[in-house]
Amino acid sequence: MRRKTMASAITALLVTAGLLAGCSSGSNTNNTETDPNASVSPSAANGEQAAEPVEITWGIHFQAAGVVEDTPVQKWLEDKFNVKIKPVKVTDASIASGDIPDIFMLGDPANVAAYQNQGVLMSIDPGMLREKMPEYYADIEKNSKLFQTVTFDEELWAIPMFIDLKPYDLAMLWRKDWLDNVGITKVPETLDEFEQAVYAFAQKDPDQNGQKDTYGLTGTATSTWSSGFYSIFGAFGVEPTMWHEKNGEIVNGSVMPETKEALAKLRQWYADGVIDPEFITDTQDSYRKKLYNGRIGVIEEQIAKAALPESATVTEMKSLNPEAELAFARNPQGPGGHGSWDWGVKSNFIVIGNKVKDQPEKLEKLFEILQAQSSDEETINRTSLGEKGVHWDFAESGAASGATKFLAGFEKQEERDQQGIRLFSLGNITTQAYREKYSNPALNEAIKTYSSAPNLTDALLFSALPSDGKYKADLTSLMQKYFAQMISGEIPLDDFDKFVTEWNSRGGEELTKEANEMYQAQFKN
Repeated sequence: MRRKTMASAITALLVTAGLLAGCSSGSNTNNTETDPNASVSPSAANGEQAAEPVEITWGIHFQAAGVVEDTPVQKWLEDKFNVKIKPVKVTDASIASGDIPDIFMLGDPANVAAYQNQGVLMSIDPGMLREKMPEYYADIEKNSKLFQTVTFDEELWAIPMFIDLKPYDLAMLWRKDWLDNVGITKVPETLDEFEQAVYAFAQKDPDQNGQKDTYGLTGTATSTWSSGFYSIFGAFGVEPTMWHEKNGEIVNGSVMPETKEALAKLRQWYADGVIDPEFITDTQDSYRKKLYNGRIGVIEEQIAKAALPESATVTEMKSLNPEAELAFARNPQGPGGHGSWDWGVKSNFIVIGNKVKDQPEKLEKLFEILQAQSSDEETINRTSLGEKGVHWDFAESGAASGATKFLAGFEKQEERDQQGIRLFSLGNITTQAYREKYSNPALNEAIKTYSSAPNLTDALLFSALPSDGKYKADLTSLMQKYFAQMISGEIPLDDFDKFVTEWNSRGGEELTKEANEMYQAQFKN
């Protein structure tokens, strides 16, 4: 596990949005009955004087809006582990001021690299991780390359989390009633069938209102990390900004020849009025609304949000348009295969503040909590779901495993945050056995059916390159500008070659060299 220290310029990558870009825990969990003496230390139970609580500054879950003081979950953790918790919201500003939590989560290897470069983090002994968290270590070792993403100067700087079945993988959500209205009886499977359907949506009055006011699809041309139209690029075997392995070499998807082919297809669709002209500014939220409101007939959607009858996007559509019918399908098969943007097995990362290295008692306590957060059902469930029968229960009456649901008064995340639920959850640090016991079998089957993973994921597992801080954001913006202009017809398609030259000269060539060096050293085998 060898790697050079990140250059100081990588700190430019560390922005608050980066911290928030990680994956949510996605856990379906349960709570066991609590032993009345479970939160009492052995010495106190024997009448001896209890040890002083260990004080821990805890960075709350990065997707939480802010700290809620003295919640029931915080108090429960304090009693169970004999600790005194100071919850804090981690931001770039708080870190810059020197307010470094003892334990917190980061969403991306680039964040870990930047904080490590600033001296914020404590390195983690893999031997201690193996000793203190044996069940979780056995699981993460199956995805051992994740360790490489956060190993610098031959030291490990974060505990990687993994995700196997990813509910946020993207597939296609179709207006089935529109397909019926334009005479298409089969949900599209190939790129040619996809093209036939979206042209019909734009040209054959699928909503039957007698007006030409519909489009086939839209995109997200200025997403934070790539280009949008992920399934269309995936049909050509490429994803812009992602590092791909091709014939033993690492190439960036932004500049591959297959990308030009995908752009030609999208350009033709736009010229023919199939793509909504607002694709440049659309987001996932806005294109969902356009699906609901009958402006477009197909979107990319997360499997968890659309594959099941009770999924969020399906229920929202039914509430707004009860007569609408939806159909979920895999990404279209094209000349380069099929697939969409895939984050791979990478989830988030747990890091420990640098001051803890001089506090062995605190480090021991943190690993005690980490072990419980990974394999103790009571701890996992209390922090991620709350109290069984009060905040949540199993979806199936009388079940002892499987899908869960939040109870009345706690369906909304902000309601749960007030109880401390999620604030102290450490996400996908849970073991494989736990996940299998407390996951939704129907959702798992849907993921297996519709996900294209691992067809298209990053060959470097989204590791930070030494020069990312100097070039990555600028190159992403450059790509988005050129691609939007080529799709909309503002500039010729042949300007793709001009874009490739400019991309290389503005840092892409250097990043490609670094990507190949990292691949050979850390990821090839």
